[in-house]
Amino acid sequence: MDQLARPSTGRGHKKMSLAEQAYMRLRTEILHCQLPPGTELSEAELATRFEMSKTPVREALVTLRQEGLVLTFPRRGYQVAPITFGDMNELFDLRIILEVGAVDLACQRISDEQVARLGELARITYDPAEEPTIDSFIAANRDFHLAIARTADNGRLYDLLERQIMELERFFYIGAQLRDVNSETSTEHSEIVAALPERNVTRARELMIRHSDAARQGLRQVLTRA
Repeated sequence: MDQLARPSTGRGHKKMSLAEQAYMRLRTEILHCQLPPGTELSEAELATRFEMSKTPVREALVTLRQEGLVLTFPRRGYQVAPITFGDMNELFDLRIILEVGAVDLACQRISDEQVARLGELARITYDPAEEPTIDSFIAANRDFHLAIARTADNGRLYDLLERQIMELERFFYIGAQLRDVNSETSTEHSEIVAALPERNVTRARELMIRHSDAARQGLRQVLTRA
């Protein structure tokens, strides 16, 4: 089994409930900014669009509220959670803490096969004008960082980083649409990959911190202009 792939939970063979289907559709639309931050949401309108009753839609919205992607307001309904510079800074601070730990452990435990897979993920590019390629690029970026955490062989660290990357995904979509990050992302990812088989912990840490800080600064610039 590919050690960079997350073990199957078996849920792939189980038919999703209507609430799970509504959750997955809404979560994807929010993370991909198809429902932009601040968008007002109505149970009735969503139920009509998804061709289901309001009950599963309500259950999905409750789960998304727990994940911080949706806000609720008495007698008013729901809203896609806005994004702020404060949120972004907190998420990137946490990302650095988690990923420095992950890359430290990965330097000790990574195999040649895992290095090769990371190298493949580092070479993924996109066309800012083509949404499908942005989707693939964002997915590859997520897989790259989570693969390092998987290589670290610490399930709790993986779960924390997965949640953190999910919360940042909306920022990444906006950034990729407003600024071409192909070259810098590929270069920085490739540098990180090169440091891992050398077991150069200090170099790998420095590269990961620089990579996160560059992403943060780039996002701040485009969001300020936008």
